[in-house]
Amino acid sequence: MILDTEFLGNVVEQKPGALVKSREINRMEVPQRIPSAVYWELFYGLGKISDEEKHRRLRAAYEKLMRSRASLDLDEAVARRAGTLRASYELSNRANLDGADSIVAAHGLILDEPVVSNDRDFQSVDGLDVVTY
Repeated sequence: MILDTEFLGNVVEQKPGALVKSREINRMEVPQRIPSAVYWELFYGLGKISDEEKHRRLRAAYEKLMRSRASLDLDEAVARRAGTLRASYELSNRANLDGADSIVAAHGLILDEPVVSNDRDFQSVDGLDVVTY
């Protein structure tokens, strides 16, 4: 399972649907992977939080999630697939598949694993299995 930023954020924020899905995934005993692009998005978001207590609390929660899951690096194959995906979707106006989302989608396609997210942009990616909650 490829875990998207949107899903991890909802887990950290204790959103009921995300917590139920997280428990379900844990029971499945399948690999849970976090792409490096998701790390980038999480730390970008954290960097914009000016409230020190909130920043500390969220960072600790994200660090705990990241420590317990495998990370996926952006290698050449993923970069090529993500770049092609982003260009294709940008030209077709099918979805707003930004840089990070195109990397997450490319990991899912290359590894033939679903992406866990409620981000609708993923649902328009041909051949990508998306698990919503």
